[in-house]
Amino acid sequence: MKVLGKIINILLVVILLVMSYVVVETKIKGQLPTLFKHQVYYVQSGSMEPTLKTGSIILVKKRTDQAKLTTGDIITFRMPYNNQILVTHRINEIVKNDGQVYYRTKGDANKVQDPWIIDKNSIVSIYSGVTIPFVGYFFKEIHSSFSIYVLLIILGIILITYGIRLFRKN
Repeated sequence: MKVLGKIINILLVVILLVMSYVVVETKIKGQLPTLFKHQVYYVQSGSMEPTLKTGSIILVKKRTDQAKLTTGDIITFRMPYNNQILVTHRINEIVKNDGQVYYRTKGDANKVQDPWIIDKNSIVSIYSGVTIPFVGYFFKEIHSSFSIYVLLIILGIILITYGIRLFRKN
């Protein structure tokens, strides 16, 4: 039983250290981490409900030039009027004009199409089909400065307490 307890304690410490790394990396980069070569985004609005629920995290694949996009694909793109904002909507229509391909998008919950067309260079990623509900609320909270400090303090206290317990046992 003692061996099993030590293994569990070591696993918990490793998990805490990995989570600390992810939290710090997230804060430094200003974006969510990658997971199995997929970028992680959190859903901030209900425009894609019920497919993508607010507060979920989604995994997306980086767009490549070889990617064949079709009507119905869900893409993440930079908003045409503000490149700092990323939007995840479904391709509603493919428009060809003077040999160029453009995409008209629409959120599933929206009644009308988006008022813009997107070129392939504005597309950042393609939805992989993986959604994890509610976890996005946690990641969104991590982005607030106060929350990251509180989380790191709590993790530090846990690690220090664990170290003191190990030191006293030996």
